[in-house]
Amino acid sequence: MSLWIWLAIGLVAIVVLMFAVFAIVLWRTKMTAAEGAAYMKNLGVDMARLPGRLRRVAGDPRTPRRARWWLLGLAIYVISPIDPIPDFIPVIGYMDEIVVVPLVLRHIRRMIPDAVWNEHFGKQPAGE
Repeated sequence: MSLWIWLAIGLVAIVVLMFAVFAIVLWRTKMTAAEGAAYMKNLGVDMARLPGRLRRVAGDPRTPRRARWWLLGLAIYVISPIDPIPDFIPVIGYMDEIVVVPLVLRHIRRMIPDAVWNEHFGKQPAGE
């Protein structure tokens, strides 16, 4: 098959995945469609701001050195063209990042003091 067909299949799969996530968010939180759309929009904005915030956390002198090393390693992993699953494979090419990045960020979050995290990310409302 040609590259364009694979690209189209990948794009359709991403759109279907986005709608599935949206449906799960609405179903699990019992939100209205408008509330779910606002939530997804805010989530997208937060994801766009994440690299800058993580850079500021890494630059904060109160951040432990090992957390900085983990952040540096994560950045190298994300931008590296060498992956367990090559990125040029449509849809599943980015699945390793979708799994590894949140797990590593969760590990890093546990290393960083709450005061530093809240300063750069803001205090999370109760229940989140």
